[in-house]
Amino acid sequence: METTTSKIIDGNITESQFHTWKEKYGKLIKVEIENEEEVPCFAYFRKPSMATRAAVLQTSKVDEFKALEVLFKNCYLGGDEEIKQDDDLKISVITAFADLTQPKEAKAKKI
Repeated sequence: METTTSKIIDGNITESQFHTWKEKYGKLIKVEIENEEEVPCFAYFRKPSMATRAAVLQTSKVDEFKALEVLFKNCYLGGDEEIKQDDDLKISVITAFADLTQPKEAKAKKI
């Protein structure tokens, strides 16, 4: 019987895991940051759903840091464990992710 191994990619995830996420969620967002030793660390996220956006908005009215945590918990798929353990890395990564996932500006006019 032949066994297959999946290559480890950025964030210490397997190519197989990446493709599984890609099939399930479509577009993914990969965030890169360097730790204190200047070693690159990676995190993978899925786009926030409307329910997640609503929860983040509601929570941000009371506590903006908790709102970032809600976004992280609901959209983070995986990556380097250090990002989950180091608050500074986590805040930087989730802030970059949040900035990237802001809705695009739309223009409306009466016709």
